[in-house]
Amino acid sequence: MNKIIGIILTITLLISCENLGKTETENSSDSEIKFTQTELIKSESNQTELIAQKILDLPKLQWIYHPEVKERLPVKILESELVDKSLNLNKFGQKVRILSISELENEGIKDYVIFDKIKIGKDTTDFELHYKIEGAGCSGKFLNENGKWKIIDYSVWEN
Repeated sequence: MNKIIGIILTITLLISCENLGKTETENSSDSEIKFTQTELIKSESNQTELIAQKILDLPKLQWIYHPEVKERLPVKILESELVDKSLNLNKFGQKVRILSISELENEGIKDYVIFDKIKIGKDTTDFELHYKIEGAGCSGKFLNENGKWKIIDYSVWEN
């Protein structure tokens, strides 16, 4: 009789341990899904930051910033739905200032970049910007090759 009770207790213990393991796995799986969703949202913001930085660094666009003019640094960008203050952009070794229209007006700043378009797709990104004080602008396209954005075409214009 004691052997039967011992066997029943052992089986019950093994079954409860097996269920406990499944619950931990399910919980782990749920947290992995939440982590992935957070990373996805974070990566969208990172993609915009990466693209905006690549645009600012385009070789044919460097002349518009005039880093030799003290008042032009740091580079300033108009805050918008496309480019917000959470982005960490740098130019000429300084953090780019992303400012609202009221901040620009209050500080009397007239030398700022405006991103008119940053349309990030799965494989391509189209962009447009202008720099009113220079009467200049730029538009072009990036291609995503193996997870890396590469410029495939862009043009700079001046009025």
